[in-house]
Amino acid sequence: MTAQVTWLALAAVTLAGAAGVVSTREIMRLVISLGTFLLGVAGFFAYYALPFLAVAEVFVYVGGVLVLFLFAIMAHKPDEEGRRLLGARFDVGVAVTCSGLFVLLLVTLRPLAGLLSLTPLVSSGPEAVAGVLLGPLLPLFELLGALLLAALVAGIAIAGKGDAE
Repeated sequence: MTAQVTWLALAAVTLAGAAGVVSTREIMRLVISLGTFLLGVAGFFAYYALPFLAVAEVFVYVGGVLVLFLFAIMAHKPDEEGRRLLGARFDVGVAVTCSGLFVLLLVTLRPLAGLLSLTPLVSSGPEAVAGVLLGPLLPLFELLGALLLAALVAGIAIAGKGDAE
């Protein structure tokens, strides 16, 4: 029972952070929401007894990427009231691309539904991490990496297109 409550709490924190990222226009709130999301992901790694990945998530993403975002915020010009806001640019192409990537992720992750459970791994350490990441799921892991890279490149291309206007 406690394991389910922990998993649901981690899911709520992660989803709240993700919702904050996509719903806010204020950059500082976006960074805080992204940090909440990334800490939730690190919590999932810790829950599944993968401490190496949990610590790497905190150091690399929460510690490194968020610091880079904060440097970008300092370089961003504030508006008349002193706030740093993101311009709201809704584009049908962006919505279609995001929806397509979401469907691709669902199709890619569907075979994993039977292989993964909501119970933590029994053993921990490098062997367990290697067994999970480099075992029979390696092709799916690589495909997910390629999809996320495509999403990142598309996001950079879309953001760069707005600067040319």
